[in-house]
Amino acid sequence: MQEQLFLFGITLIAIIFATISDLKTFEIPDAISYFLIIFGISAQIILATTSQSLQPINALLISLAIASAIAIPLFLLGQWGGGDTKLLLGIAAVLPTFHTTSLPFILTFTFNLFLFGGLYSILIMSYLSIKHWKKLIELSPLSKRLLILTALTSFLPFILQNIFFILIPIIAGGITITNLALVLQKHFFIKKIHPSKLTEGDWITNDLKVGNKTIYKVRKIGVLDKDIQKIQKYYKKSIEIKTGIAFGPSFLFSILISGYFGDILFQIIPQVLSKI
Repeated sequence: MQEQLFLFGITLIAIIFATISDLKTFEIPDAISYFLIIFGISAQIILATTSQSLQPINALLISLAIASAIAIPLFLLGQWGGGDTKLLLGIAAVLPTFHTTSLPFILTFTFNLFLFGGLYSILIMSYLSIKHWKKLIELSPLSKRLLILTALTSFLPFILQNIFFILIPIIAGGITITNLALVLQKHFFIKKIHPSKLTEGDWITNDLKVGNKTIYKVRKIGVLDKDIQKIQKYYKKSIEIKTGIAFGPSFLFSILISGYFGDILFQIIPQVLSKI
């Protein structure tokens, strides 16, 4: 128990620093993630040695396997950055288990991360949508029609007095949010930088050409170190990159919730189902 709390404290401090960096620069330093991975593996080896049990090592391997199965496909599909991937692996290494859940802790953490990360993203997009509403309507008249549809269908469960009709506004709302996210990403989550400011994992929006020669083709996983060296050598113009939403705060909120409450999703669903 004391060992778990100590490891949780180390993880929490690391995530706080990662969140601060992500909010300031949209980057999670590799040093933080590598520290967690090395520290976590070392800690589990020490625990296995002192307890004369392979259980910490087995839990570590399972935790890293689960984290890899979740994080790496998301990274390869371009759904989140390399910094998020490495940080998740770091958390998996330091905290294979924790007393607030009977599941591998990384599963509980990931469930909460997707839940609160989704809510966090919706809040940010809602704020930006309200702030730039007139511009959004000009760019996408469909957004206005979808929002009206969502508002109208939200009354169906009350009019028809059947909770299952809540699925209709949920689906309509999901389509609306997806449409807004695509418009926001295309027009508001873009910035221009000098090639010297490129860092590994940055998502360049277009292929880069010098004359008739293409020196960089867009990758889902973002720009690599070898690409950066080539771009900085030959390309002298500003480059458009995607910025997106800093996901660090979602990691911070999710580690706090997971450490105190455990798996929120599995606690909420049975209560909702019992009332239907």
